[in-house]
Amino acid sequence: MSWGKHNEEREYDELVNWDARLTREGPFFRRLFDEHDVRSVADVGAGSARHSIMYRSWGLDVTAIDPSADMLELARENAERLGSDVRIVEGGFGDVARIVGGPVDAVTCTGNALPHVRSLEGLREALGDFAAALRPGGVLVLHYLNHDRLVTQRIRTMSPVFRETPAGDKFFLRLLGYTPEGDGVLFDFVTLVRDADVRETPHTIESWPKTLEDDPTGGWSLRSRRSLHFAMPLELIKAELERAGFGDVQALGDHAGRPLDVDTDESMIVVAVRG
Repeated sequence: MSWGKHNEEREYDELVNWDARLTREGPFFRRLFDEHDVRSVADVGAGSARHSIMYRSWGLDVTAIDPSADMLELARENAERLGSDVRIVEGGFGDVARIVGGPVDAVTCTGNALPHVRSLEGLREALGDFAAALRPGGVLVLHYLNHDRLVTQRIRTMSPVFRETPAGDKFFLRLLGYTPEGDGVLFDFVTLVRDADVRETPHTIESWPKTLEDDPTGGWSLRSRRSLHFAMPLELIKAELERAGFGDVQALGDHAGRPLDVDTDESMIVVAVRG
């Protein structure tokens, strides 16, 4: 049976511990937005819109933009559940300036979304679109995996994540590979699932031998999908931001504002200001 893209998108919200993540990241964005007098935000690659909903809760004018209809459905469910009237719109890189219709104060692109541009040409189109959507002095925030570390050290896996969900037990595994030129990172997203009815079926010690004979897998099944990301090491993204008209580029290693260590940090946060 095909699992379906719709359910794959929902598993993104199961993988991420959103309460912990937003508690950690919220003060960074709020401080940055205050420093740059941000009143309007375009959240690009917004996914399930949890960042967008947080920005909107601060009274900002927010547009959540994502190309996936299934992810946008989840975003709308999250907005309704959390009582948010955030604007949610379907669109991708290259669509932002058209969608917002006028200069905004900030553009955010988090959750490892930007590497989906797939090529240098795609990156240039995206950054040009971000610049067109921003007012002069507006701030851009990018957040994605530290590609310097990944490509240089040929990292093969990320830490597994286990979740108990209403649908059952799930292990989320992420395995990495690389294009020969080192300009692409291949992600295999592997999910091990044990359905809730298997997990919750009571057994006695006497019943276990028969149970194991009927299903020696313990009820586990596997799903996988592959995604190609364009590698964007720090020097490349800095050069392309400057080419697109951005300045004051900062590279951070965490949301406390620590400078990026390209050899050890798992992720990178890049902040830039439109000239």
